[in-house]
Amino acid sequence: MELKIVKPGINGEGIALLQKKPVFIPGVIPGETALVRITDETERYAHGKCIRITSTSKDRRKPFCPWVKECGGCALAHVSYERQLAWKQELLQEALWKYGHVRESFIRPIRPSQEVLGYRSALKLPVQEVNGQAESGMYQPGTNHFTPIESCAVHDPKLEAVRRTVLAILHEEHFPAYQDGHGLRFLVMRRIDSAISIALITGKDQLSETLIQKLSLLPEVVSIVQSVNTAKKFTRLFGSQVKVLYGEPSITVTFASLTITLTPESFFQLNLAQAEALYQTAVSKIDPCNVLVEAYCGVGVMSLLARDRARKVYGIEEVPGAIACAKRNTTLNRVPNTTFLCDDSARGLQKLLAERAVDTLLCDPPRAGLDQAMIDVILASSIRKIVYVSCNPATLGKNIAALKQDYEVRTVIPFDLFPNTPHVESVTVLTRRGTSDRTIQKHRKKQHRQKGAL
Repeated sequence: MELKIVKPGINGEGIALLQKKPVFIPGVIPGETALVRITDETERYAHGKCIRITSTSKDRRKPFCPWVKECGGCALAHVSYERQLAWKQELLQEALWKYGHVRESFIRPIRPSQEVLGYRSALKLPVQEVNGQAESGMYQPGTNHFTPIESCAVHDPKLEAVRRTVLAILHEEHFPAYQDGHGLRFLVMRRIDSAISIALITGKDQLSETLIQKLSLLPEVVSIVQSVNTAKKFTRLFGSQVKVLYGEPSITVTFASLTITLTPESFFQLNLAQAEALYQTAVSKIDPCNVLVEAYCGVGVMSLLARDRARKVYGIEEVPGAIACAKRNTTLNRVPNTTFLCDDSARGLQKLLAERAVDTLLCDPPRAGLDQAMIDVILASSIRKIVYVSCNPATLGKNIAALKQDYEVRTVIPFDLFPNTPHVESVTVLTRRGTSDRTIQKHRKKQHRQKGAL
């Protein structure tokens, strides 16, 4: 049947309507018409496969990668960048209205990425045997079918070059892909400031000195580590404690005027230029205050950037390795007013609130957003302002709906950190109801007087 694509979907697909029922169709763009075969259907929605596009959008472009369908990582590779930005703006506006009743007028224009290709500073790829040697690649969306990826256009080009050489060296040294508890299972690499770290997630293997030496001689490689993971089911790539094979267990880089230590397991934004703009924007929305808390602080970057915004800054993170990095980063940057706590964010915030008043909450939760425990702690507090960094419009909207009984949205600022994908990040500012701009300015002047008296 022929269907007209009327709107974008959250996973990069186009949506048509069949007797008012949404039909999700990968690979098509709003405004196009296509011959579609329905692949499955429920009472509420259906999925379809595009057989042939009968009317093409002016926003369609030739994908930049031959593995787009097999990989699935760049669901918008066939869409012009201008249309991608409009698509993401629309998805954010729709989600915030649907779940949080946030009007479009509160949402500012999306801030585009400086780079559309080659922007990813890290990679985490599964490895399998292909034609007798270990190859990294991706699983086709929704399947366990592995596709080797010869090159990735969104990875940092120099990182990609080293990745291919790493695989060639593994082949030379007869180190296989993972099978029956032995071999290379995942390849994890990061490149920042011309420093590359390599993490080999393996079975119960001891790597030869020759293999390690060859890898250590690759350009820009400063750290090589190994982690054993033989679990059949797992939620984290890294298994055993990381073993340093060459160099240091972490890399030290410069980011947003800070000196930052990162271990291979550390979460860090992939699009560095956009991440800096995102973080600086979030920090700029913090009014001078006594106590600032950053929940889900990771390695502590935003807490350190916000050091001049509060007399005391606390960062909370439940991953021990991230907190260890955050504490090292505090020392490296000589920031005396920042303390990092290893705890669940809701529990840690509740403990701090029992001891002192918290003026502002800065948070950057995972895609699942703030859980109910965190919502409950916030609503029971007297926190005046929340600066919420989100990577998921739907959970952001739901969290806003829950917080609205005590807080109101001031502004939402979207950022594109992941060109060629449907993902959109944003900074949302919420203030406690009854907290006017005049009240904020009065509090700001009071804090300045207190600082002057110290």
